[in-house]
Amino acid sequence: MLQPGPGTVAVILHPNGVEEIVKTSVPTQQGVLFPAPDGAVVTVKDNSKYFSDINSHWARDAIGFVSARELFQGETASDFAPNGSMSRAMMMTVLARLDGADTARDGAWYAGGMEWAVAHGISDGSNPESMVTREQIVSMLHRYAGSPAADSKSLPFGDAQLVSGYAQDSMCWAVENGILSGYGNGLLAPGSSATRAEAAAILKRYIERLNQTA
Repeated sequence: MLQPGPGTVAVILHPNGVEEIVKTSVPTQQGVLFPAPDGAVVTVKDNSKYFSDINSHWARDAIGFVSARELFQGETASDFAPNGSMSRAMMMTVLARLDGADTARDGAWYAGGMEWAVAHGISDGSNPESMVTREQIVSMLHRYAGSPAADSKSLPFGDAQLVSGYAQDSMCWAVENGILSGYGNGLLAPGSSATRAEAAAILKRYIERLNQTA
């Protein structure tokens, strides 16, 4: 049996021969946990991607997880650029892929993802090439999740007062559910630009949380 790892994914085998990666599949010690339609033919495979710049990175497993589910791509064929900045366009596109949307469009590479995000109320599509902040990532993800309420309305961080008003509920939800964590200095840094590695870790935690509550 395949030993589950970050790159292990469930794959639905459609009658026409098309293989569909279950993007919300999560490896566990017992196998792979995932939602599947009734009657679906499913297999499990290692869809790991190789990137030369993540071997000793703190987010290596998260990067392996999101790239195996083809939510993130590398900056090049061999490099992920984990410490590179994440743009708003990248985040919109990642969430569109998670939703199963076809993001192929003429024009800008992010046109399809941005169109999807605007249509679904995830983002207003403004400033797509600007760097996304930690609170903006969480706000987009919170809207994608259906804006569930958090039990707590406060944040136990020294810079909690810096959270923008629009992002307060989203940040409380993300922290409460273990999707977002602060830094070792006790700060949340809501307005700081997020790296690609941070975005990957946030998305991995969200998908794992989905399976815990399913």
